[in-house]
Amino acid sequence: MSLKDRIKADIDRVFINFDHYASKHIWNGCELDCVCDEEVALKRKNNNVVDLSWDNNTTETVVYAKVEGFPGRVIPNEHIIFDNKPMKILQRQIDEGMYTILLVSNEPKAVAL
Repeated sequence: MSLKDRIKADIDRVFINFDHYASKHIWNGCELDCVCDEEVALKRKNNNVVDLSWDNNTTETVVYAKVEGFPGRVIPNEHIIFDNKPMKILQRQIDEGMYTILLVSNEPKAVAL
């Protein structure tokens, strides 16, 4: 088995594993198995600085999902509905059968005092 075939087999077995981080979400009305990470999005936005003065009053989420069978297209600047929230695709990257999608919402995040 080639490395490419092993990576493809590992997508469901390792990366999109419901016993670890994967969960079901809704992408434009269709069910999507993926991993969401808001901490990575925060680090990408603030260049590893967690400081409210850098915040532009938006909520960002990184979604990791399989390219194969993805429910729809993934094009930067396109508006979508993710988990019943209007969002915009900022970035899309494809790595060996997996999407890394950066979503942004104009919904302000909660601030704890």
